[in-house]
Amino acid sequence: MTSSSLRPKLLFLFFIIIFIGIILRLFYWQIIQGYSLKRVAENQATKEKILTGKRGQIFTSDQHLLVGNKEMYYLMVDKTLLKDSSELLAKKVSSLLAEKELLESSSSGSIVELKTLTQEKQAYIQERLNLNSTWIRLSSRIDQDLKNKIEQLADPALYFESYDVRFYPEASMAAHLTGFVGKDEDGFDLGYFGIEGALNQELQGKQQKKRFLTDALGNLLGGENTIDNQSLNGRDFTLTIRRDIQFLLETELKNGLERYGGNSGEIIVMEPNTGNILGLAAFPQYDQTKYYTFPAENYKNPSLANLYEPGSTFKTITVSAGIDAGVIKPETECLKCDGPREIGKYTIKTWNNEYNPNITMTDALAKSDNTAMIYITDLLGKDKFVEYLKKFGIGDEIGLDLQDDSSTPFPDKWGPVELATSSFGQGISTTSMQMVRAVSTIANDGVMMRPKILEQVTDYQSKKTIKIEPIEERRVISPETARTVTEMMINSAKHGEAQWIFKNTHTVAGKTGTSQIPIKGGYKQDATIASFIGFAPAENPRFVMLVKINEPQTSPWAAETAAPLWYRVASKLFLLLNIPPDSTASPTP
Repeated sequence: MTSSSLRPKLLFLFFIIIFIGIILRLFYWQIIQGYSLKRVAENQATKEKILTGKRGQIFTSDQHLLVGNKEMYYLMVDKTLLKDSSELLAKKVSSLLAEKELLESSSSGSIVELKTLTQEKQAYIQERLNLNSTWIRLSSRIDQDLKNKIEQLADPALYFESYDVRFYPEASMAAHLTGFVGKDEDGFDLGYFGIEGALNQELQGKQQKKRFLTDALGNLLGGENTIDNQSLNGRDFTLTIRRDIQFLLETELKNGLERYGGNSGEIIVMEPNTGNILGLAAFPQYDQTKYYTFPAENYKNPSLANLYEPGSTFKTITVSAGIDAGVIKPETECLKCDGPREIGKYTIKTWNNEYNPNITMTDALAKSDNTAMIYITDLLGKDKFVEYLKKFGIGDEIGLDLQDDSSTPFPDKWGPVELATSSFGQGISTTSMQMVRAVSTIANDGVMMRPKILEQVTDYQSKKTIKIEPIEERRVISPETARTVTEMMINSAKHGEAQWIFKNTHTVAGKTGTSQIPIKGGYKQDATIASFIGFAPAENPRFVMLVKINEPQTSPWAAETAAPLWYRVASKLFLLLNIPPDSTASPTP
């Protein structure tokens, strides 16, 4: 075989060997090492990111934002990129931080104050820059305006990391309802009190780890790689309160406390047929953005958390129980009302030490006669009276989505004295919301509705908005009893202690209450809780309202403090709720 004929064969064999080698090599990289190479390629071409949804927002029923989110920034420094000395950087940054803080703390600040604050900031930043770390946080709560000013320094060592904080467009409005967001032991956001505390899990944004394809520069590629974390957002909640009504209550309560010298107070407005709370104001209040500067006792919602002896407003429950049980009628005369009642070693008097022999139950409610209420419980007996108190929800939690809601102590001792004093609202404790719920039952033809603060919930994962329907708890008294007690409460409003303030445009069913303040060993001297509870219009009630003033100084009596404030607020509620006049009857002098 000649060399010329052998050469093509060798060349062909050479290519065969190379081809087999390539096939084997491809088999090794694609089959044997394929999975490892794929992981390497993915690591080079993908970016891992933890997505975090925003905390849910809170709205009023008329769609005004109460609580939202605002982007803020941490001011950071990369010490490897410092072009100036740490002293010079600290000086430049501290002047901007001090100027901003001084403007936020007061409308104007002196040059001396600015200089002092700047020096304090400079010392702090200098101390931070001396830390043995490359990346250091210099300050927090940097807003967009301050961020822009710091960026004008054009220092490459400075950079920002964004985060969200709670934002309150209506300032401290409804603070006792919303609560606030603080930090837990690990430094993570956590809701405290109100809606924020009760529904923290639902409001909290969810987290998800996700990998994204990137280009050679590390930028995210389009299509499915677009970051959309709206589905991770916490749930939004719409409350039942109206912005205009809430503003009215807070304004009038503040003015009323100043007018009558009270140290604290509450106003609650609720729809009796739905349980919707249209407004709830309580003072002293606090600013959610600076909650840490206020006493901790300000955080709790007093309408749910604070016990008090309701006094004569409680007589509406006693009268309802007596009429519903059939032991009295409005015209029933009291056979033991001609003087103080002697029960054991105790003497129980009327509030004004005046007595009305054979007074009718209707007049007894109007005159707030303690001895007549004791007479009702005499006829009812302990077991029946206690049964009605429990039916009216005294001692039971309200069922609101607020962190402060809980059950309250119910008396376990019911001797003759306890039975007598409880009949007129002393010696028994309740909360403002329990009283509103109880009187709303009378206004709603005897049916108790669960008080409600949530109107609807928006869930971003399911992309659904869920409406919260009213909940009927139970029938407490008959419709006939409810209408009878309503007429008695109308008479009480017209002819009772507060008759001088009764308006002749809208028929009101109401009752005053002046109670003592219990302390260890007895009652606080020269101090009362003045309250007025009522509903209007009496025929078809649109709202039930409780006004409560703690320790009024101008007068201890509810007829001269809480009642005038109730009517002042009611006159404006009639306009806001578009309630036309229903009566032209003038009050009896």
